[in-house]
Amino acid sequence: MRVVLEHLTKKFGEVSAVDDLELEMHAGEFVALLGPSGCGKTTTLLMVAGIYRPTSGAITFGDRRVEHLHPKDRGIGMVFQSYALYPHMTVAENIAFPLELRRSIPKAERDRRVREAAALVRVDALLDRRPAQLSGGQQQRVALARALVKRPDILLLDEPLSNLDARLRHEMRGEIKRLQKEIGITSIFVTHDQLEALTMADRVAVMRDGRLQAYATPAELYARPTNRFVAEFIGSPPMNFLDAEVAAKNGSFVARAGELEIPLVRRPAREAPEATVGIRPEHLELGAPGEGDASAEVYIVEPMGREQIVDVQVGGHRLRAIAPPGFRAQIGDRVGLRFAPERIHLFDRASGERIA
Repeated sequence: MRVVLEHLTKKFGEVSAVDDLELEMHAGEFVALLGPSGCGKTTTLLMVAGIYRPTSGAITFGDRRVEHLHPKDRGIGMVFQSYALYPHMTVAENIAFPLELRRSIPKAERDRRVREAAALVRVDALLDRRPAQLSGGQQQRVALARALVKRPDILLLDEPLSNLDARLRHEMRGEIKRLQKEIGITSIFVTHDQLEALTMADRVAVMRDGRLQAYATPAELYARPTNRFVAEFIGSPPMNFLDAEVAAKNGSFVARAGELEIPLVRRPAREAPEATVGIRPEHLELGAPGEGDASAEVYIVEPMGREQIVDVQVGGHRLRAIAPPGFRAQIGDRVGLRFAPERIHLFDRASGERIA
């Protein structure tokens, strides 16, 4: 089901938790709301769910305005961060609970739906257990089954993986994504973890201080961030930033950051003598001394198995680069540093907006 948020605003007193938010989500799409704590992503989800009523703006499901409807009338299923399972009930009873509120559904039909939902998330062998007898991942699956048993039009997930350990989070990311594609349900997922958003979502809405910063596919957010905040938030390790002056040199353009000159592939679309240069660690290449665009000194090396994160000092700046496992250098060694001009990002130093 298509979901549209139009000029959505939520104020608590004088504070705008969500400010004039506009989003459109296609039927069957998986959209992530991403941002730091306090950016308004959970408030947005709770307005979609009907738990909060908007101060102004409209929420449309399909062709139906819903901002005035109670949660039970919106056709949603919700999975909470805390799972919110009833400890005195079995798995089967927890899953069936939303159907118990609908007296019109016969018991045989309720039992069939519970078995179907449990099989979908692979907890059908655990129906007689209680939550205390389940692992964190199993409890998360039960919470998903409980949300899906109602056959909702829209699935809402509020940081459902934050209570799991790293290995289980990785497993559940894949499971939730597989499940969402399998059943084709429109889903909205709230997270502060950019890795979760980028690996799971079809499109990501990046929020800051209640306002939308960018709304695009993970690939677009990574390749062409709309502003410095998005560039810094997307990518791990984070992007390097340098204040620089853009100038012409020998028929081309460079960004001068002190003694460091960074080649640019083309002239900026608008004049920006004062800019911030952004370059991701994976787009810096380390080599032998004397090679590349600059000479740098190794500050620290962090082996990561399949790669190494290397911090270098160059021209009074400290930059982070990613080197292959075979790269050999010690603290204090000199290395060559090469920039990839086609991968350089420029941002307005005052506003932070991208300079094309």
